[in-house]
Amino acid sequence: MRPLSLIVLVGGFLTAACGNDSTPDGKSGGATGAGTGGGGNAGGTASGAGSGQGGTTPGGSSNGGSGGTGSGAGATSGAGATGTGGATGGTPSNGGTPSLGGSAGAATTGGAAGAVTGGAGTGQSGGAGAAVGGAGASAGSGAGGASSGGAGGGIGNGTLKIISVGDSITRATCWRAQLWKTLNASHSGHFDLVGTLKSDSGCNVSGYDQDNQGYSSSLLTEAVAGVTNARTCDPTCPTLNDFATAFMTTKPDVALIHYGTNDVWNGKATNEITAGYGELVDKLRAANPSVKVFVAKIIPMNVTSSTCSGCSCTACAGTIMALNSAIDAWIPTKTTDESPITAVDQNTGFDATADTKDGVHPNDSGSAKMAAKWAAALEPLF
Repeated sequence: MRPLSLIVLVGGFLTAACGNDSTPDGKSGGATGAGTGGGGNAGGTASGAGSGQGGTTPGGSSNGGSGGTGSGAGATSGAGATGTGGATGGTPSNGGTPSLGGSAGAATTGGAAGAVTGGAGTGQSGGAGAAVGGAGASAGSGAGGASSGGAGGGIGNGTLKIISVGDSITRATCWRAQLWKTLNASHSGHFDLVGTLKSDSGCNVSGYDQDNQGYSSSLLTEAVAGVTNARTCDPTCPTLNDFATAFMTTKPDVALIHYGTNDVWNGKATNEITAGYGELVDKLRAANPSVKVFVAKIIPMNVTSSTCSGCSCTACAGTIMALNSAIDAWIPTKTTDESPITAVDQNTGFDATADTKDGVHPNDSGSAKMAAKWAAALEPLF
């Protein structure tokens, strides 16, 4: 497993009261050529930012090179580089003109080196990201700074480490296998499903990465409270420390969280569940301060006697909708620029009868729907 920045997905297995269980992918900019009294050469027009060099006429005042015009599939523009030009021993000159998404370069005194930061660009699939310009060249040369990336947020040739967190809907169904298959078709070698656990439910996907952090029959609220003996979980009922250890071991760039189904089924309060999400996020950030977190609006349930003999959950439909609404309200209180949290609506379009094996756990069609939504959420990160 190769390191990268952190991102997380959460999923789960149900338990009823009745006892059921990174750097951006920038292409290189244009040539870096020294001007002779005029402006430096403009940057390239691919995803990469330009790195034009300022003029070098002694005592003169010349501009740094223009930033490249970034572009990426499905995007408006990448983050542009901004140059810090400067004449050798001369008067201050202006930074290079930014590309779309870039910000103006700062003027420097003649020959002084300086780093500049590009403005927020739009990622290859619309995700926002900032590119950071390199430091100017050594004093006296007045070279423009070069951006380290093109379309914001892409990982380039890196590997995105993705951890899936939850209960049996994460551990004992096939959406992880379908997600791996989808990502492998487009981003083979650039992602790694991570976790300290492995599991497969007979999914018809050959050779997929089975790593995950799903505990069947577990409740998020019980994990946070340290309760491990209220039910039987697979492989065990986790504590918050178990998650913290797993996150520190794997250091995920992204987390996918689908957790809370068993909590709803067992009548746990909505605010306790969202507080649990916050605890998970804190542990993720302790392992990787820039982890990207995707929290699912959980799928619907249709609990019947065939789901669990003698079990029912007449309130579950309404409680799930209340939890999903609470997720929308909770996210702004916890998200940050460095470690954003995004809701992924796994509920809309999911049929609790047609898309589950038992009214709770996704069947093949349900797993395919979940995988498609996770994949769409992850795409801008590539």
